[in-house]
Amino acid sequence: AHNKTMKGILTMTDKEGTMRPTPNAQRPTPIHAQNQDDTIHVVLAVYDPSGTYSQHAGVVMTSMFENTQSKVTVHILHDDTLTEDNRYKLIRTAERYTQTLDLIDVTSYKNQMNDDIKRALRHLTIGTLYRLCLPDVLKLGRVIYLDCDIVVNLDILELWMADEEENCLAGVHSQDFERLTEAVRDRLNGGDSASYINAGVLIMNLEQIRKRCNLFEASIQWIARRSHLMYFGDQDILNSLFCGSIKLISGKFNNFNPVSKEQCADSIIHTPGFNKIWGVSGLYSQKLYWHYYLRSAWGEDKFNEELVDIMIEASFNHTPVRSPLWKRILKPFVKIFMKIRRSAPIVITEYVLKDIFYRTKYRLCN
Repeated sequence: AHNKTMKGILTMTDKEGTMRPTPNAQRPTPIHAQNQDDTIHVVLAVYDPSGTYSQHAGVVMTSMFENTQSKVTVHILHDDTLTEDNRYKLIRTAERYTQTLDLIDVTSYKNQMNDDIKRALRHLTIGTLYRLCLPDVLKLGRVIYLDCDIVVNLDILELWMADEEENCLAGVHSQDFERLTEAVRDRLNGGDSASYINAGVLIMNLEQIRKRCNLFEASIQWIARRSHLMYFGDQDILNSLFCGSIKLISGKFNNFNPVSKEQCADSIIHTPGFNKIWGVSGLYSQKLYWHYYLRSAWGEDKFNEELVDIMIEASFNHTPVRSPLWKRILKPFVKIFMKIRRSAPIVITEYVLKDIFYRTKYRLCN
């Protein structure tokens, strides 16, 4: 096999001609040039100890590439939990749309986050803080940051052009701050509830942020002082540090939990609650997720029967805390069903077990 650089990632070609990432390859030097006028820079963060989260980043990329004609460079902040298989699939997804991918290892930043910081995050994972090192690892003028529980159902160029001013941040007003208690907490944190934005979709002016502070160091100090008041992790930090330099943009760029096809149209769909976009509860937004999943590197080689397994597992592994009674009753039997299905003869799995499973589910649902 011979090595060569492809779209910013060191890869190798095997005997069959398939592009594979070189094991333990060092990441090339990050892109240090200022933003090109014809290139949109988008950042995602992947913390993936279970090996399943990278798939969601791949779906975000696919949905964005499908709806965007412009050149896009996707920068993925990751740590040592990113597997070689998922790394290859991320590369493959960008390849399919002839777009550019830049994988940035931020493990050194993760190692600086002590137990006190992890406890302060409460219900959030440590990956939510990775965006705080962006001004250090990317010497760009500005970027778009997207969470991974998102589907991009518009041309990302619209968001890129939504704020060309000198604000540190631009985003959509958070719905949580319609509550008085959240407004009071934000005021105590040094923020302003009138301009408090959700951090799932951001335009970040990295140049302006660098002028104000070293974001990563300032964030660590902020947590040390205010961890007792922090609930939304980096979202609280960003709104506090850059209060007065935040622009509110149209709600369609961070469309919270839409249900119908009409509500999902021409927007960036975001599911920050328990009913995630990769679930299978019948929402139109979830149908969009699986539509783009099949066009990503995770779905391109899937057969119908594999998809049935995926849907069943997704339905029961990603359920709200207050899940319906029928799911709580049936969930222990799902694992048994899946094991038998994969080991039993196809006649049994197709005509007996599947029939029993869906009949039981139907009766419990109704």
